[in-house]
Amino acid sequence: MIRPEQWRPVDGLVLEPNAMTAATILGTNAVVSAGPGAGKTELLAQRADFLLRTGQCRYPRRILAVSFKVDAARNLRERVRSRSGPQLAARFDSFTFDAFAKRLIDNFRPALTGQNALDPDYQIDPDTRVARKQITFKDLVPLALEILEANAYASRGIRQTYSHVFLDEFQDCTEQQYRLIKAAFSESTAILTAVGDTKQRIMAWAGALDGVLETFANDFSAEPLPLYQNRRSAPHLRRMQNRMVIEMDPKAASSDEDLAGDEGVIVRQQVEADALRSPHYCSQPRVQGGGPHGVERPRP
Repeated sequence: MIRPEQWRPVDGLVLEPNAMTAATILGTNAVVSAGPGAGKTELLAQRADFLLRTGQCRYPRRILAVSFKVDAARNLRERVRSRSGPQLAARFDSFTFDAFAKRLIDNFRPALTGQNALDPDYQIDPDTRVARKQITFKDLVPLALEILEANAYASRGIRQTYSHVFLDEFQDCTEQQYRLIKAAFSESTAILTAVGDTKQRIMAWAGALDGVLETFANDFSAEPLPLYQNRRSAPHLRRMQNRMVIEMDPKAASSDEDLAGDEGVIVRQQVEADALRSPHYCSQPRVQGGGPHGVERPRP
């Protein structure tokens, strides 16, 4: 075990300032907004390593990660195992919302009574519900929510199990799923980290809650930590992004050393205002002081 100030990102990865803050924050909920290529999965894996390796998640307590899609839950589980090793990763649970709800139902099934009572050998069917014998996938979250809202033993048990909670792909969270998270952890000591990208909210048709990242920030007093860098971009492009970050959010700007490299090119074009208003405008760059092929390499 190491002290928090001794921890460094695993495998020599360099995290931008807000990502480093999100990975190592203590005692405060956080909401991380990030676009494609920002390294959202890697951020959560690094945070898991920090919490486990520094003892912030003390044995026998665990870390819970809840994702919207099966692939995301599996990828995060595998990434944590890769970064932290099997022994530490054994205390990391990565579920979809449905899988987390089923775990609650299986552990606290006797708390369901009346028309929602289930036999021990109940089954799940895509379409048909049979009293006591069979439920559908759509029943999982509502039944888990009923357990947590009606049974203090169940809610206390889940809060004692998990000291930290990760909410991945949170922009796609539905109203019922959000109620489940609130019922489980709003009055607990667990530290929550929500990660999402409002520009990738692809599940609105399925009931994704509009503005859920902002709602979470308000309900859980979470610190907003936007990520600006696209890790898939070449260094020249990342330095251009960083110059804008310096103007918009100076504390979140990366150092020049973290963005070193010669790869990537930037095309600078100058267009007259009248041309932009023309219906025949075609994007043809007129480069000032550029290099060959109309390409200008920016100064590092």
